[in-house]
Amino acid sequence: MILDPRPGPVRRITTVVWLPIILGGAVIGPPRIGLSALSVTGSLLVILGWSVMAIRPARPPGLHPAGIVAVAAGGALLVADIGRWSIPIAFCYVAVGAAGGRMPLRLALPVFGATGVGLAVAMWQQESLLSIGVVVLSLVSVLLIGTAQRSARRRAEEREQALASEARADEEHTRAAALAERARIARDVHDVLAHSLSALAVQLQGAKLMVQRDGSPPDTVQQIERAHRLAVEGLTEARRAVHALRTEPVDLREGLAALVDEHPHATLDADDVGLLPPEVRETVLRTAQEALTNARKHAPEAPVRVRLAHDPGATVLDVRDLAGAPPPPATPGGYGLVGMGERAALIGAHLDAGPTEDGWRVTLTVPRT
Repeated sequence: MILDPRPGPVRRITTVVWLPIILGGAVIGPPRIGLSALSVTGSLLVILGWSVMAIRPARPPGLHPAGIVAVAAGGALLVADIGRWSIPIAFCYVAVGAAGGRMPLRLALPVFGATGVGLAVAMWQQESLLSIGVVVLSLVSVLLIGTAQRSARRRAEEREQALASEARADEEHTRAAALAERARIARDVHDVLAHSLSALAVQLQGAKLMVQRDGSPPDTVQQIERAHRLAVEGLTEARRAVHALRTEPVDLREGLAALVDEHPHATLDADDVGLLPPEVRETVLRTAQEALTNARKHAPEAPVRVRLAHDPGATVLDVRDLAGAPPPPATPGGYGLVGMGERAALIGAHLDAGPTEDGWRVTLTVPRT
């Protein structure tokens, strides 16, 4: 209660309620305080100090310790007015306990010493040396309880800080491992896939020149040109993937706008979806990239609409091409949709992809947590 350095409103009210109870007991007795300068001064100090201890203002910094000292001094004056062991001694116990629980030991010890000396002087005439010794030992016990609580709180705070530091270190380690893995994949894609596609594009360009020289039929030339175009597009996608793996995710709307700008027939309508986790942004961007790539391959002249919506409870990406007719059956062996679905599952999202009456649609729904 009064020893707790961070009480809630209920405990603050309870602390305030104890003041009239103890002070009223001192007035009613027995023994009871009289109407004297000592009792009036002591009562005022107790009321002021107890109020400060209950409210615990943050400023000025020295007001809280001053409240503890005031309660101890006021309690000692009330005991001096009676001259013997009595109810007001509870104020001294509370003050010493609060000093041990809220103040550094170098400051709590003087409060304990002054309070003990004050009570000994106040009770010297009417109490035995044994009774005074019991009072001092009781004050020692209360001080030890307060300092033990302070030490326990400090150890708990240190454990929380250590756990937070460990969590941050684990997060940085995981992030570093993820970046290293992304860099490794980027190297593999660049060294193997990109080089192979680049060589393939060169070979197809040479094959085109050879068939043109030998007078091959036009449809043969067209097929080679189409294969060359697909190889160049694949090389572009591979380079884009390498760039994405080696860089941090950008702002979601900016990233979508950059992808849409690369598609001559695509338009973007994006809501402000706020700040999303990096893995969510990455998944949305990669899904949009794959959907636009598929649209460019299978419906190169069709308009494509990209919509990023902020729906209640979810962020929704919708990419659809308007080819004017459902697409032909897909050729087996592609992994684009499989990869998009795996990405969505990793972040707890849902991917819906399939034909429509006039084209193809890819919808990614990411629940907001």
